[in-house]
Amino acid sequence: MFQEAAALVLEFTFDTIGVHRLEARAAVPNGRGNGALQKIGAVQECVLRKSLLRNGQYLDQVLYAVVDIDWRESRRMVTAPVRVH
Repeated sequence: MFQEAAALVLEFTFDTIGVHRLEARAAVPNGRGNGALQKIGAVQECVLRKSLLRNGQYLDQVLYAVVDIDWRESRRMVTAPVRVH
């Protein structure tokens, strides 16, 4: 369900609003969250050390980004017809 919702958000963000770059963060221990962001094409750019306070403990976060041109290219490749010779 996340991937379908994320695809709609990305389409709206890049095609309707015209945003150039979209960022997201996930706590390092959140394996499912990090995996979900990678599945939608987000690229890990850095680790933000001790940037999230949770239950009295500071956690590192991973900063991800999706750039419009990369997103458009990935969509073009998915929707391009496959040619068989």
